[in-house]
This record gives sequence, structure tokens and C-alpha cells, in this order.
Amino acid sequence: MPFLLDRNNFVRIAAVMTIKYLAWMALVLVGVGGCEGSSQPMTESVSPETTTPAVMSDSQTEATVTAPTQLGQLTDLLRSARRIPNSTKWFEIIALPNDVYALWEPGHMEKVNSFLIIGSKKDVLYDTGMGIGSIGQAVSELRLALDRGSVPLMVINSHNHLDHNGGNADFEQAWIIKDEWAIRKLTEGISAGFETYWSELTPYEGVEVPGDFNPATFAIRPFPYEGIRFLQDGDVVDLGNRQFKVLHTVSHSPDGLSLYDETNHVFFGGDTFGGDFFLSRNLELLEQDLARAALLEIDWHYVSHGAQLIQTMREGWRLSIVRRMLDGEREEGTLPFAGNEFPLYTLEGVQVAVAAEFLTY
Repeated sequence: MPFLLDRNNFVRIAAVMTIKYLAWMALVLVGVGGCEGSSQPMTESVSPETTTPAVMSDSQTEATVTAPTQLGQLTDLLRSARRIPNSTKWFEIIALPNDVYALWEPGHMEKVNSFLIIGSKKDVLYDTGMGIGSIGQAVSELRLALDRGSVPLMVINSHNHLDHNGGNADFEQAWIIKDEWAIRKLTEGISAGFETYWSELTPYEGVEVPGDFNPATFAIRPFPYEGIRFLQDGDVVDLGNRQFKVLHTVSHSPDGLSLYDETNHVFFGGDTFGGDFFLSRNLELLEQDLARAALLEIDWHYVSHGAQLIQTMREGWRLSIVRRMLDGEREEGTLPFAGNEFPLYTLEGVQVAVAAEFLTY
């Protein structure tokens, strides 16, 4: 029987893999709480300096901000970003450039980010987090404060791992890539019993664990099939004054969904893209996704774990590394745990952990 069918093994492996993933992120991301560093030389070109609207043209206020080209600029931007109170006290809501609001969950080791993206005619909620706190309540309060209560809201899941669709039940509809595995994950939910995983709480100033949250009994509610709507590769999500193209990615999960605003060079990559560490189903699928991302001009890359923004992607360089890995030029290792081992490939600072069964539990 595959080990992923064993609940205890799944939870333990999920915890270990997440810790390794976050440990890597602490080295290469700009941490809102102060972690700094980069796996790339600071002399390497990041992107041409551009000026991008911090608040889009149909919003209440106008401002501009220069797209950061150095890690220190991102550090300053994130540390000085405005925080918006909410009654859940589980989310830290952060006002970011390009009319984007992060709903961050620093109280759990996953450090998940969901994003509210503002448009003139429609808003998008990109992911619904873990479900520990009510993201529906937090988003409702935020949109009321922004005078967006009457504007339609479109909920989109970057993919259907449990840390990204946990709050779907707070909403009537959710848009996903049409995929049998994803539909099953949504409609079945996650039953109670994953105490080891849910117990990985991390104290954070100003954040409170909801009083009714019990790791031993917590479950993610099933989402009704009738509420599921589908997007496909190449679709355009039109918010009025900005449009996002849908990219279907498959290396991290079969239903990966990235959003790209070609006009403003804004990118939401979910868990497929996040730097020099990749948790992927196989190298061939990762090469396929990187080849597409390498063609995009990106000034603003919003990520789904840890710091909300990272330096502009260098996916062309990473693509060349992965292709060399496929040709056999790589250091081979493993990530061992609980009697199982995940292949780990390393070359010039890029690491790829291959965990096909884990990623499609």
C-alpha cells in the first residue's frame, strides 16, 4: 500500500517537507519578520527598474512605487507596508503595491499567503488559506473598509493542497483548473485526525489562534461540486482595469493555476514558483513549467508562503539548470523520513525534491 495512504505518515512527512521548504525560503526570501538573504549574488541583474502603480487607477487614491531591484528594497517595502486590523486576529492583512492585499497566516509553520486583488469591476481572492481562521470574515471586513462590499468577488485556488483551499467553504463558488484530483480534494474535504500537522503553531505578535480551533478535531469542510467553476490555460480573468492570464502549471500539482498581468508585469505563481527550491512531481514537468515562466516579463512576484514578495524571477537561468539536471549533471541525494526517501537533485544552488505521490495525496 502506498505510504501516502497512511494518515500518520502523511502528516509527519507533510510537516518535515514543509519545514525543509520554509527553511530554504528563510535563506532566499525577504522575511517580513526580519529574515534576509539571497542565494543569488547581489551583483546579478534582477530586472530593469520600472515604475508600476501601487494603487490602480480606479481606486480611491493614487500612488506609484518603483519595482524593487535589490533585496534590501524589498525588505524595506515589506517592513513598512501598512497593516490592516481584522477581528479574526488570525490573519495579518498587509497592503502591498499594485492594489494587492495579503492575508498572511504567520501563526502556523506554513506561513501561508492568500491575496485579495482589487479591480475596477471585480476583485479576486487568490487562495483561501488553511481554514484555521475565517478568511471569509477577514475578506468581508477588508472589502467593507475599502468600500468594495458591492463589487463582485471571484475566488480562485492556485491549487488544491489543504493549505490553499482550507477556507473555500466560506464562499459560494470557487474557480479551479478542471482536474479530477482537484475536484476530489475539494468535494471530499479533509477529515479530522491530522493533529501533528495542525499543531505546528508558531507564536507571532498580534496573531491569535481562534478559540474554537482544536488540532485533534479540526477538519476542512467538503466544498459542494455545484459551487465549483472551471478555468483553463489561456483564459483571461478580467477585473475591468486589469486582466490576468491563466497559466495551467503541472509540476507541483496537476491543477496548478498561476495568474499573470502582462500590462503591469504582476505574477502570482502559487507553489509552483518560489525561488531556487522546487517541490515537484518530476523534472520533466518542472522543465515544462519553467520554460513557460521564462518567457514572462515579471516585475512583481507574489508568493504563497513566507514573505509576500520575492526578487523578480530568474526562471530562464533556473530552466537551464533543470535541463542540465535532466542531462545527468546533478548531485543526487535524498530526503529520508519514516522509512521513505524523496530524491533530491542539486546543481549550482538549485534544488529539486521529487515527491510525486506526496504531492497528489
